[in-house]
Amino acid sequence: MKNYSVAVFGSSLRADFDKYSDRDLLVVANDFKTLEKLKETYSKDDWSISFYTYSKLEYLSKNGSLFIKHLQKESKTIIDPNDRFKDIINHFNPKTDYKKDIKDCENYFNIIKTVPKTTLGFAWFCDCLFVGLRNYLVFKNAENGIFEFSFIKLLNGLKEQGLINQSDINLLRELRVVKRNYREEILDELPSLDFIKKVIPIVKDLGILDSVKFVESETFQSLIEKSIIKRKFNPYQRLRLVEGYYCSQDLNIPELKKIVSNPQFYACKMKDNDFTLNLISEIKNATQHCIKIIAD
Repeated sequence: MKNYSVAVFGSSLRADFDKYSDRDLLVVANDFKTLEKLKETYSKDDWSISFYTYSKLEYLSKNGSLFIKHLQKESKTIIDPNDRFKDIINHFNPKTDYKKDIKDCENYFNIIKTVPKTTLGFAWFCDCLFVGLRNYLVFKNAENGIFEFSFIKLLNGLKEQGLINQSDINLLRELRVVKRNYREEILDELPSLDFIKKVIPIVKDLGILDSVKFVESETFQSLIEKSIIKRKFNPYQRLRLVEGYYCSQDLNIPELKKIVSNPQFYACKMKDNDFTLNLISEIKNATQHCIKIIAD
């Protein structure tokens, strides 16, 4: 008998699934050693995979994590010996309120108040905005006892409240397209500055992004180098800022991109100042190496 659980979850199970939707897979095991072995097995296919221990999922379930509610509402179990995964998600206890989570979401947007004026920089901004907006709306709904995870349905909810119109929805839905192109490195279909300038007033009116400044690459890099350690950014914000640092130079170095855009790193690695600064140093060195090759 297999000693781990596997489940498909998220947008691939919805009626509105399309080519821009994520294909999410969850793998759960007793310990990290087993998860490492399973990574080799499941990472070969075209899935966005989340790896958790049973104890971590149990902790999240008892503490009202909306990730567990997401699994409860939108998951299909593939492997689950003794219904262990099922028992965990069925014992989900929502929080009494999600005000702190909403505040954390609002603080998250601080990372995209300054944007590098490069093609990849614009794509990075849109990807960050999509993730932040979706999470913010999920928590705002949860505060009112509504558990919704479909980005399209979340936008339609805003329309029903009279906060945005159909034209706004059409623009914001394009963020999903940008996210897909950016993450799959379809570089000839990345967003323009004009597109971003159309999106910004919409999110400003929603009260989640009061200002956005576009700067040259060198200015952006200098700001990141000076502030990323001193300011109280959480590990995920740090990861995304280092990713922005990479994108500010329009680099195409797969090994580096794989590291700086991998959420699996932020929980344990990005808390470390030296690790964060070393990543920035690696990106800087890679840039200087590229410039030297061109010059030669």
